[in-house]
Amino acid sequence: MARFSHKGVCYHVSEWGEAQDPPLVLLHGFSETSSTWERVAPSLAQGRYVVAPDLVGHGRSDRPGDPAAYDPAALLDMLAALLGWLQADRADFVGYSMGGRVALLFACAQPCRVASLVLESTGLGPATEEQRQAMLKRDRETVALLQEGDNEAFADFWEGQPLFDTQKGLPADLQARIRATRVANDPRALALMVRGAGQHAMPDLSHEVVALPMGVLYIAGIHDRRYRGIAEGLQREGIASVLLDTGHNAHLEAPKPYIRHVKKFLESSPLHAQGAK
Repeated sequence: MARFSHKGVCYHVSEWGEAQDPPLVLLHGFSETSSTWERVAPSLAQGRYVVAPDLVGHGRSDRPGDPAAYDPAALLDMLAALLGWLQADRADFVGYSMGGRVALLFACAQPCRVASLVLESTGLGPATEEQRQAMLKRDRETVALLQEGDNEAFADFWEGQPLFDTQKGLPADLQARIRATRVANDPRALALMVRGAGQHAMPDLSHEVVALPMGVLYIAGIHDRRYRGIAEGLQREGIASVLLDTGHNAHLEAPKPYIRHVKKFLESSPLHAQGAK
């Protein structure tokens, strides 16, 4: 584990593998931390230096009160600084849900810094104003709940969403660890993240993603209707897509097939030969 600082904010970074190997950056979802990757990161770190930051306001990273620290521009600036800290011109990126949106925004903004991109259960931004307003309404409701400061109530609400129903089949101790991680977050910081970088704030990138110059793999669960639809749509556009027998969090619910698909995809990355033993 390590820490790096950028513009007055200190970030916790989990690490697997050897620092001299090509970097693979993993970005977690909303209200989670880098610990979400523990079931897959050791296997992905064979010939890779895997790093997973706790995003601002999450886990053991700082929780600044300045809303600007949670804007998409600040998140992308942090990723560029992370690559500088790694002394890497570029890296492979894997992002889950909110982390996938951040990774996708970074790939669109700085494609030369992203060697390959894995998007797991990632929204591509509202395609219509009606969708944007619906997402804004939902994000405002989430912010209002978070501002009440009751983490247990928020966890009940968040985990009660249908897209997480399949996680009820996970081992009880794993479910308890996931909840403990979520509850340990600062609800005020999470509210700032939703305000600044919620789905309502994301541009429609459905056309940009298919034009990206790097290889892209999209992963979703067959029981996650919305994101399964995104995967199927991208597949029709020629983007490699994989559907696993899971809900929203494929890497948590089906780590072995997830690892297999991601590792096979990463073999096509320009960084693969560099990391081959």
